[in-house]
Amino acid sequence: MFHDVRDLDETNFPKRYLLRCFLRKTQFEHQINHIVNNYTVISSTELKQIDYNDNKRYAVLTFDDGLQDHYYVHKILKQKGVSGTFFVPTLPITSGKMIPSHKIQFIQSATEEKLLTQEILSCFDNKSEIWNIYSKTKWKDNWWSKEMIFNTNILRKHKTKDFNNYEYIDFLFKKYVNENEFEFSKKLYLSPTQLEEMSNNNMVIGGHGYTSENLLLLTDYENDIDNSYKFVSKYTDKFLFSYPNGGFNDEIKSCLKNKKCEVAFTVNPMTLTELDSIDYLEFPRYNAPQKLTLT
Repeated sequence: MFHDVRDLDETNFPKRYLLRCFLRKTQFEHQINHIVNNYTVISSTELKQIDYNDNKRYAVLTFDDGLQDHYYVHKILKQKGVSGTFFVPTLPITSGKMIPSHKIQFIQSATEEKLLTQEILSCFDNKSEIWNIYSKTKWKDNWWSKEMIFNTNILRKHKTKDFNNYEYIDFLFKKYVNENEFEFSKKLYLSPTQLEEMSNNNMVIGGHGYTSENLLLLTDYENDIDNSYKFVSKYTDKFLFSYPNGGFNDEIKSCLKNKKCEVAFTVNPMTLTELDSIDYLEFPRYNAPQKLTLT
């Protein structure tokens, strides 16, 4: 699993691109060379054809979020003669609007963490209670500060009649990052023309939801999946999906099954062997930037 691949001199927000899940171009190319040299790289559409007893080491390359960076990525993969699967959120491509998680990342990269936390907490009377709720994380290998965890969690999850998190995210984005979301979005995400070219070059285009929001937090995940399915159908006759932020349950899997989803990728790290039972709607993935060496 990969996300952003960009050099620091290509952005006005270098702090964001220093996150451990993002790569510089030379780091990415090093990791791709390592994978190509040590594994048989196959397309995600070939997963169900694997013979797990043939003693080969297989790998599938996946890229989330429909980023402009991935147009460069697909050229590298084309040179290597391998396929990648690009999971694309519908909203940025069709409407020129950013997904909320990216807005939050850019807001944090443009501000000082503790000051941003203070600004957010100023919206609440029960500051201590709010802090205690949202400054915790479920990730065991967390390396974020308490402020980063809090800022991200509350902006993603907290919504009441007095605090609309989407509206507040927009307010902070315009205040600290850019007032023109449309123009910013066009420079961040792939275009339909680029997706068409990538699809024609043996790359797989898959779904990543409408807004790339965690499906467990949505009131109508079925509509979100349906929208993603219709969008992906423009580029492929096989529906593959990546759970945004890793969120899924049996009901969400059932919805994907009704759409004849071939494979749905999680963020659960695991190497599959001939001894494992395989649920193709809970397919595991390693976070490559944090799993593989960078040099």
